[in-house]
Amino acid sequence: DSVNFTPDRRSDVVRAEMIERSGVPSDATILLYAGRISPEKNIGLLVDVMKELAGDTSRDYRLLVAGAGPRSDWLRQQGEKTAPGKIVQLGHLDKETLANYYANADVFIHPNPREPFGIAPLEAMASGVPTVAPNAGGILSYATNENAWLVEPTGKQFADAIREVVSDEQLRNLKVEKALA
Repeated sequence: DSVNFTPDRRSDVVRAEMIERSGVPSDATILLYAGRISPEKNIGLLVDVMKELAGDTSRDYRLLVAGAGPRSDWLRQQGEKTAPGKIVQLGHLDKETLANYYANADVFIHPNPREPFGIAPLEAMASGVPTVAPNAGGILSYATNENAWLVEPTGKQFADAIREVVSDEQLRNLKVEKALA
């Protein structure tokens, strides 16, 4: 749905609302995950990624989690144990709000290497947000190393890819442009 999911939704007003709603600092690098919080979605990888990024002193990375599910409490507990204050659960977002959040995040993270298709990463890519995902699963039907960051599904590999996204503006713009083509 390239009408709803578009970079045209990028806005200082929406970005400020995201920051206020989530309580993250205004200078934070905002990562976004959208989907069910359940074991089959490989949610543990989100904790591993944030544990890696929590030690980074060059940037303040924060993960906003849009969704709900049976592992919500587990994610909250693990997040506080390994990366205190770095993972913020927003619960379920309506389609309009989610579309706005996609376009105003700095990086979208998709942790599931066994996803049959992956509508969330496709929506993120259509929204013009750089996407980091496993180099496996159904996402490979539309995501390539030309238009996304496809890496091994480990905390370190994802963290390294996220660092590359935020530090290499030229590469980021090139991949986002290809994702939108």
